Amino acid sequence: MRIILLEPNVTIAEALASRCKASQIDVDVLSSAEELEGVAGRDLTHYAAILVGSIDEPCELIEDLHKDAGGTPIILLSDVKNPQLAIRAFSAGADDFVVKPFNASELKARILARSRRLLGQASTAFKLGKLTIFYDGRDPEVQGNRIKLSHREHAIFTYLAQNVGRVVSKESVYSAVYGSMDCEPFDKVIDVYICKLRKKLSDATGGQQFIETVYCRGYKMDKPENTVVQRLGGGGRKALPKKSAAA
Repeated sequence: MRIILLEPNVTIAEALASRCKASQIDVDVLSSAEELEGVAGRDLTHYAAILVGSIDEPCELIEDLHKDAGGTPIILLSDVKNPQLAIRAFSAGADDFVVKPFNASELKARILARSRRLLGQASTAFKLGKLTIFYDGRDPEVQGNRIKLSHREHAIFTYLAQNVGRVVSKESVYSAVYGSMDCEPFDKVIDVYICKLRKKLSDATGGQQFIETVYCRGYKMDKPENTVVQRLGGGGRKALPKKSAAA
């Protein structure tokens, strides 16, 4: 999970970011509304949430930000309980109001709950083939056995799982995990993690394939029967034969 934290006070920003990272929340810290507007000009939908901290006229920023957030939750952070400020923030388009200092695990749960509602998921888990996928931060399981994923693998897996059945670009996967595309070549980084994920999922499920590479477009996670895994080399791109149910 990656979020944006807008907080001009460096000391507060570092403390809040540290709390988040301890709960496996990656944080892109911005110090001004201008920096946030620059990010909004690219795309905010890759972030799990946007936290607005101690700035002047936060509700005005939230109102403008709400138009560009693309459904990404906006959370106003406040130093004290302030019902009037909370009302104005919600009216401006905020999705939550949290008093500092906050519990990062609770914040993560709030964000995940919002994501489930956006995805139309009533529960914290769903089945995809033999996989049980969780929306509460746990690694996937097969018949109760955990598939251990690294931090980056888990972030990519979660992003793909949140977009089951839809093609997502390499750029969007990278942005969801790293927050920017300053590292070149970003596509090779994602390719490596996708290969590792495929192997772990295949080993755990007896050969089932969940992640399809869609040529020139990106990746798609889906049920194994809906996924075509393709290999490059030899005579070009060729679909691998699917295993029968008895295999």
